[in-house]
Amino acid sequence: MRALLLEQPLSIALAERAEPRVAPGEALVRVHSIGICGSDLHAYRGHHPFVTYPRVLGHELGCEILEVGPNERGLKAGDKVCVEPILNCGSCYPCRQGRYNCCTRVKVLGIHTDGGMTERISVPVDRLHKPPIDLDFDELALCETLSIGVQAVKRGAVAAGETVLVVGAGPIGLGAMIAAKARGARVLVSDPQLNNREVALAMGADAALDPTAGDLPGQVRGTSGHDDGGAHVVIEAVGSPATIAQTIELAAPTGRVVVVGISKQLVPIPIADLMRKEVALLTSRNSCNAFPTVLELFINNREALRRMITHRFNFSEAPRVLAWMHASEGSTGVIKAVLTEP
Repeated sequence: MRALLLEQPLSIALAERAEPRVAPGEALVRVHSIGICGSDLHAYRGHHPFVTYPRVLGHELGCEILEVGPNERGLKAGDKVCVEPILNCGSCYPCRQGRYNCCTRVKVLGIHTDGGMTERISVPVDRLHKPPIDLDFDELALCETLSIGVQAVKRGAVAAGETVLVVGAGPIGLGAMIAAKARGARVLVSDPQLNNREVALAMGADAALDPTAGDLPGQVRGTSGHDDGGAHVVIEAVGSPATIAQTIELAAPTGRVVVVGISKQLVPIPIADLMRKEVALLTSRNSCNAFPTVLELFINNREALRRMITHRFNFSEAPRVLAWMHASEGSTGVIKAVLTEP
């Protein structure tokens, strides 16, 4: 069968791979749609700390079940499903707490082990999720991205009536925005790119702020809808040391900051301000038990969520598309690109 094999940084090509073996407790699925994640681009560039080569990328998947044995989830051949790509050990301390996203021996499809940029793949049955409404395969491929935003909102304990600032209106930030809105929060989004701000507003953001216009803390206070001195919850979805450090200033006293953007660099945290405000500084990794919530979000937000998919390409175009995205350095206007029909 065909697969896209990342042989080494900047070198990805169609290759023939053996059919997957289906172990007990697994299902054989046909991959119809694959979202291109920022981590795929990092791996393509050779910057991902956990990817080794050669590697089949792909962990944002919209699939159809081809074969599955009797199972407690009631899944059967022909079902459309999304894939939760986390493979955990089940016995380490985080797993025993039920926080399998932080498993000490975690393997993520397409990162630590071969993923779904291929025609067929075998997946543990308990990592397949069937939607409550009939979603198309592109929408199902979007679910993994949305789960990261849902996890960040859960970590921030966002409540109805609070003001949330999402820093970064890429796929993760937009997913967090929708999840926070679903909890009844007022959501502001900050992003330097006009296109991203326009998409955020079209998806329901209460305000879209331009950090390059200056005085972002003042903009937040002026559009928060209250005089509490900042956002009750700040979700950082960029991963820049500068934006992470600024979250303390953007948060209201006794507020919460959730960092979901990843940076390998040291971040200068203004500890005096952090303590003066008694801000809770939290992090968020992958997702845990988030997929049921993600699928429920589609019931009332389907049209808004579909706006995140800005580009579609044929599976065979992936080498050209990744090269284009790499060379463009974020100026492509892409929010979420999807590869279809391997």
